[in-house]
Amino acid sequence: MTGERPFITATEAEFPIIDVGPYLADAPGALDAVATAIRVAMESLGFMMFRNTGVPQGIVDAAFAATRRFHALPETEKLAIKVDQNQSGYVPQDYTSNEHSPVGDSATVRRDASEVMIVWRERAADDPNVLAGKALCGLNRWPGEAVLPGFRDATIRYLYAVTALAFRMLPVFARALDMPADHFAGFLRDPTVLLRMVRYPAVGEIRSDQFGSNAHTDSSFVTFLPQSDVQGLQVQTPPGEWVDQPVLPGAFVVNSGNMLKRQSNDRFKATPHRVPTAVERDRYSIAAIFRPDLEDVVAPVASCVGPDNPPLYEPVVSGDRFLRHLAGSYRHLRHRAAA
Repeated sequence: MTGERPFITATEAEFPIIDVGPYLADAPGALDAVATAIRVAMESLGFMMFRNTGVPQGIVDAAFAATRRFHALPETEKLAIKVDQNQSGYVPQDYTSNEHSPVGDSATVRRDASEVMIVWRERAADDPNVLAGKALCGLNRWPGEAVLPGFRDATIRYLYAVTALAFRMLPVFARALDMPADHFAGFLRDPTVLLRMVRYPAVGEIRSDQFGSNAHTDSSFVTFLPQSDVQGLQVQTPPGEWVDQPVLPGAFVVNSGNMLKRQSNDRFKATPHRVPTAVERDRYSIAAIFRPDLEDVVAPVASCVGPDNPPLYEPVVSGDRFLRHLAGSYRHLRHRAAA
């Protein structure tokens, strides 16, 4: 049995490709030009690709190499840092499912065939949130340096490089929402940033209850995904067709998530996407999830509401919403989300 595959690969019209280099170089007029391109992409699909991001390819390559090295460890070494209550650490195969997914076919419970290492932005042991035991504010769970030399350094370098890109793009996302460029300056001061370092193992035969990564929308404000050397991501177009993401070496796939969808009052999409089970060759992915501060209150922005366009969402606290989202897939978090 082979994995489900679409009949077409997305065209550039369906999957916009945006050169952000001129904006990052402070070229005159580039901020609003890139904002316009992002606005069109967010309104039409919710996915796009960024070229010329300034993230060094060597840092990206080292992160992919670190991901492969981690997943090549013996299962006992990985399970020694199994995912904890703060959602840090190793997530084994078949640990998450589409049981509570609001998108896709959930009539049959299908478990994710992927395995994941989750790494958050580093916090110090004396961080007040760590000391207070605040949800989603624990210390990262790392394999020991003797077990996996250099893994931590390569991962943190990549995480910080992508975080710097996300911060640099905030004025553009603000202008894409028709808000002042500094709109997010006081909103994303201590953002929730995490990496999902994923292996989609080649399984040969696919079980009927198994999928690489089930259809879902991201909980993020925005997600950054560097190009993998194995195609796999599929995106659902507005007519409902599943299409393969086109491959563009050196680029980042970027998509809006449910937080940005809320802030845009549904003007921007949070598009369902999935990864079919790998059949012949392992596939690796490193998604950087960029969310507001845990204490930020998320509500539609002023430019997206009006007398003829009332708010579609009540304000929510970002951290509370994130816990509820995670509890839909991770049983060990459900009691925290309900607290």
